[in-house]
Amino acid sequence: MVCKAPKLDKEAVREMMVRRRTDLATGEVTKLSKKIEENLFSCDDFLDRQRILYYLSFNKEVSTDSMISRSLMLQKKVYVPRINKSAKKMEICQINSLGLDMELNNFGIREPVNAPVELPKNIDVVVTPGLAFDRSGGRIGFGGGYYDKLFAELPKSSLLIGVAYNFQILDSLHQDFWDKKVQKVMTEKEILNGLGIRKPLAV
Repeated sequence: MVCKAPKLDKEAVREMMVRRRTDLATGEVTKLSKKIEENLFSCDDFLDRQRILYYLSFNKEVSTDSMISRSLMLQKKVYVPRINKSAKKMEICQINSLGLDMELNNFGIREPVNAPVELPKNIDVVVTPGLAFDRSGGRIGFGGGYYDKLFAELPKSSLLIGVAYNFQILDSLHQDFWDKKVQKVMTEKEILNGLGIRKPLAV
């Protein structure tokens, strides 16, 4: 069942979703992430893209490690973010394995130590994290603005796909003028296409 709530301010949504996500058991994260992965890889528009930017999951986010490995097996070019502290923005780094040297940044997120940097204009699709999404493609992250800055540099043809647990889908989120919407959201129970067009899944 989709979580329904009044339009809360962003900080209230963040607190609520962090709390609910923290309450997930490790086994639940694994099971739900696998279902979300299957929904993602059932999407032809995603499979047609060759240059994929993933996030490196942490702290009970939807796990992306298996998605990354699967994409590499399909001969896709895979990229992950790295924070450029001086520029206060994300760099896009190509990886060919999850076994590369990694270090934790100030947020506790894995980043590749030595990896070539790619220009945003060459990215076909972004698998996007978020604390909450709504049915029109609205997104709320942690508030650092890193993804909003990145989205502004991507070509208009790039596909933005949110991945989330079903409880992270709300009917409507408060959005500011700089917030960029995603075109699709994958959960373990449904696929939201084209800014709110729902594709229910067989149970």
